[in-house]
Amino acid sequence: MNMDRERDLKKLFDDPRIPDVDLTGKVMNTLYAQPKEKERFFVKYKVALTAFVGMMLMASTGYAAVQYHSLNNKDGEVVYETKSTKEQRKSSKVELERWEAFYELKDKVLKNGEAGLFYMVANNPNHETILGTKVTIFQDLSQLRDKITDKSIKIADKVNGNYTFQKADVIFKNAQEVNPPSSEENKKMAEKLRKQAEESNKGYAMMPVEMTDQFFILNATYQNGEDKIGVNITNLTGKSDPTTYIEEKVEFKQEKVQVKGIEMLHTEFGPSQWHELKWVYESPDKKVKYVYTIDGDMNKVSKETLMKIAESYLK
Repeated sequence: MNMDRERDLKKLFDDPRIPDVDLTGKVMNTLYAQPKEKERFFVKYKVALTAFVGMMLMASTGYAAVQYHSLNNKDGEVVYETKSTKEQRKSSKVELERWEAFYELKDKVLKNGEAGLFYMVANNPNHETILGTKVTIFQDLSQLRDKITDKSIKIADKVNGNYTFQKADVIFKNAQEVNPPSSEENKKMAEKLRKQAEESNKGYAMMPVEMTDQFFILNATYQNGEDKIGVNITNLTGKSDPTTYIEEKVEFKQEKVQVKGIEMLHTEFGPSQWHELKWVYESPDKKVKYVYTIDGDMNKVSKETLMKIAESYLK
């Protein structure tokens, strides 16, 4: 499988807004479809980590038994953890089909940098809405830096010396995420959209939602020739601690490392030869929380190099 495609899908795992669903079966079916369908899949779908790993890593041949780890802050509190998919809630077929249809619809209806509240008629017995956002793409580094309001966020010109900034895909928070509506307001919006969807016979209705200047996920790509290094920064301020679920049959290896006294988690994914280094930044008052992930090809970028890059972000 093309490494760029694996890398593009890998960017999506740490999005905490992804529903807690198991899409493995549908993902596998899509991955073995025709090439054009594969390409659309990588652009459109955000899926749980179990789906990605099931796609990339089919058999465990050279790694020891799976071991899951967590990261702690200086007070010993867990701020990030990996768990088995056995601990993950399984969703119904109806939920899976609704979310699959939603991601396809969102890609068609929204433009880059837009958000909307969707009501899907099919497979929606509880009359629920889904909030969707599309990325904003930056290829100009100065424009990206101007747009990120938190100036403590470091957006490097280069990493590892000769990997230069290529582009960034950024998801900004929308108004309903920053100021969530009450349950009563949600019910009223859902009912209004339900009527619009049924009357229009389109099978859905969408209400535009205003965007804010607060970033949620920033995926920056740095390139040297054909080689790439990814830097992901996820803003989890005010959110619960992130958890990544990994299928037990997956071929991967994790270990804790320390960089400048900060606990980090290094993960290698077997056949794909892809690895990542992850850590959590918390402000002294714990009101601000960012999860950083640096990833690259193990054949091109060593663990020591990832640690060196991470150190540059700690300065």
